[in-house]
Amino acid sequence: MIIRKAELKDAALLSETRKLQLIDEGIAPDCDIDSELDAFFKKWLVSKDFLQLIAEEDGKLLSTAAVIYYDLPPSYTNKIGVRGYVTNVYTAPQHRRKGLSKMLLTELLKDAEKRGIKKLWLGASKDGRQLYEKLGFIRQESYMELTLKDQSEV
Repeated sequence: MIIRKAELKDAALLSETRKLQLIDEGIAPDCDIDSELDAFFKKWLVSKDFLQLIAEEDGKLLSTAAVIYYDLPPSYTNKIGVRGYVTNVYTAPQHRRKGLSKMLLTELLKDAEKRGIKKLWLGASKDGRQLYEKLGFIRQESYMELTLKDQSEV
């Protein structure tokens, strides 16, 4: 098994993996997101503010995880303002419970530390919560979300 940084050539693979992840999390595939995923990965895979890691064996993806770094205004709890959003954490079903996600997440945390990032956050699936808590993530209750309606639905 090798762990490597995802490259632009991995965009299609990561798009398909993302769809599997969403379905695993119970999100119905009720619309076509192929072009949006393709655009996302083509944009971010060449950005210095994105790191997607892939664990693979014999050219097959076993597990993947990513972090997106983005700027917020500095605050008293985050002097540089930059935060990391951990996303796209997925392990193929036959390779789960073998420590692959933990290994990838540990590498992402090392990258954040090298960059001086002090704040990371994520949206945890039910299956992932225990691992994230073991890595030091703490559940927060101050999170709120608003979904704006598409104007074509109005």
